[in-house]
Amino acid sequence: MKPNEKSGIDEYMNDEIKSLGVKYYRESSGNIEVQNALKTASKRLNGNVGKPEFTFFSNDFFVVVEDKNDINLHIYSNDDNVTLDNPEIVPKYAVNGAIHYARHIIKNTDIIDKAFAIGASGNGHSNKISIYYVDQKEYKFISDINNLNDLKEENIEEFYLVSVLGELPKEERELKEVNKIAADLHEDLRNYGSLEGEKKASVVSAILLALENEDVIFNVDKLQGLQGEGVKDGEILFDAIDKYLRNKSLMPHAKIGELKDNFIFIQNDLTLNRIREDLGMTPLKYFTIKLNEKLKKNIKHSDMDILGNFYGEFVKYGGSDGNSLGIVLTPRHITNLMCELIDINENDYVLDPCCGSGGFLIAAMNKMLNQTTDESKQAHIKQKQLHGIELQQKLFTIATTNMILRGDGKSNLKRDDIFHVEKDFYTDKITKALINPPYSQAKTKNLSHLSEISFINETLSLMKSGAKLAAIVPQSTMIGKTKNDKNYKREILDNNSLETVITLNKDTFYGVGVNPCIAIFNAGIPQDDKKRVNFVNFSDDGYVVRKHVGLVGDGTEKSKKEYLLNVLNDYEDADTNFLVKAPITWEDEWLHSFFYYNEEIPTEEDFEKTIADYLSFEFDMKLHGRGYLFDDETE
Repeated sequence: MKPNEKSGIDEYMNDEIKSLGVKYYRESSGNIEVQNALKTASKRLNGNVGKPEFTFFSNDFFVVVEDKNDINLHIYSNDDNVTLDNPEIVPKYAVNGAIHYARHIIKNTDIIDKAFAIGASGNGHSNKISIYYVDQKEYKFISDINNLNDLKEENIEEFYLVSVLGELPKEERELKEVNKIAADLHEDLRNYGSLEGEKKASVVSAILLALENEDVIFNVDKLQGLQGEGVKDGEILFDAIDKYLRNKSLMPHAKIGELKDNFIFIQNDLTLNRIREDLGMTPLKYFTIKLNEKLKKNIKHSDMDILGNFYGEFVKYGGSDGNSLGIVLTPRHITNLMCELIDINENDYVLDPCCGSGGFLIAAMNKMLNQTTDESKQAHIKQKQLHGIELQQKLFTIATTNMILRGDGKSNLKRDDIFHVEKDFYTDKITKALINPPYSQAKTKNLSHLSEISFINETLSLMKSGAKLAAIVPQSTMIGKTKNDKNYKREILDNNSLETVITLNKDTFYGVGVNPCIAIFNAGIPQDDKKRVNFVNFSDDGYVVRKHVGLVGDGTEKSKKEYLLNVLNDYEDADTNFLVKAPITWEDEWLHSFFYYNEEIPTEEDFEKTIADYLSFEFDMKLHGRGYLFDDETE
């Protein structure tokens, strides 16, 4: 929906509320108790009638809205306390008036003990909308928002639980449960199996593959813990994997052998195959039972990269460090967002050329499967339309297992690197690509071909003309300070085109120290010098860092994502502090901050924040091997 610029913020908010599908009222209420309370609710605090711009109920939640046509009349506060006791201030400012009405109605009704108060200001084109929670004891700022989608009847309960009560969003609750299973299993694998490093992930992968044969070739009851001349539990598991892979004709024999090599050790490992008195069974059987009960039934139908999260937990607890190889697993909300940004559909052929544990391919598969109910089409998607390349053996094993478990036993992954793979295999089919390239690999001139921009350039060469690529990379990738990176940028624009760059929340990869962005390219279509590129500031994405938890949604993440997609699809307008459109050259810095001009006079606090942000950025880059960006040398 586009705002009506002539009628300003009042009609803009009217349209927003109307889109919720709820019954609403202007300057009154359909509820008799609320209407009676408004008789003494004047913002001038004199006991006369009060007339809020809008009131409505969404499910059992009461919402009151005040708006002002001047964005400078949004809020009046003193030391972060909204002024509510001044009869000259309260009527003048949107937030102050909204909170006043909410408090008065709560105090003077029996049916309402909590409410959401919304203050909105602007001209209908350039707006600011703030939402507060109010109850009998206090008011609490929730967030600045772009629309009211979180207040829809199907969303508002979850919004309340997350933004007010501080509970985790549904996705984070699921992730927390998976990580708890992973942490518990880590302890079991170490204590009962004496396993460290990547072997923990290999055991989990092996057991899950064997369980694909349950009741056909393999059964948990076959694990007897036999010793000596008997068949060991590890041998039974390994044999089940071998028969499953060969009987399904999942991949060439050489590839089967390469995958099985990662599991050979389970056949004869003494600790894994010896019955423990405290368990009454072998560790392998114990792990198999636990995974069968807690994980197997969920892994096929989840859009979460469960094995990838397991691997992340295992290397976190163990001595291994995936980040030393530039391996940064992409958060689930980002993989799903990137699938939507390039509009992956059921007819696409998708490639991830640095597929890691397979998170992008899992997200793409789920999006594609949700678009068709045709079983033959779903089978074709799983078996033919998802492709990945991964060089690291440990991640290749996890990704292959991931795709076999979800893809009716088919895996189209290659253990190779993007710079040596056979291009002809991909160029006639790939229509969409997703990539999170290894970070900080181009630390010397001899390794310049391993820079993130080089990975993007190479991926584009593997795609059909008109195909779309979405890459998540450090913001420095879009700057191109070195001579080699500038050459890659020029080559990209000579043969392809840049469509959008989205600056992300600096905490997206919390704990890693990467300030990321998403870049979207069109393959095989040279850049039009006059065509404008979208540069978006999506740093306020509704995700925050919570102590002892990490990055979680604050309750507004869904509506902010929807706003982003609406703006990029030209369904809504946006201020330049969110979206700037500009033509580009290869010499430009492809970031919102480069093209954005802030007409407001900066305050001293703005200056201090800018300096602090720059120093933080410089420290992060130097910490992760990109200190050369701050050298004068640009060769």
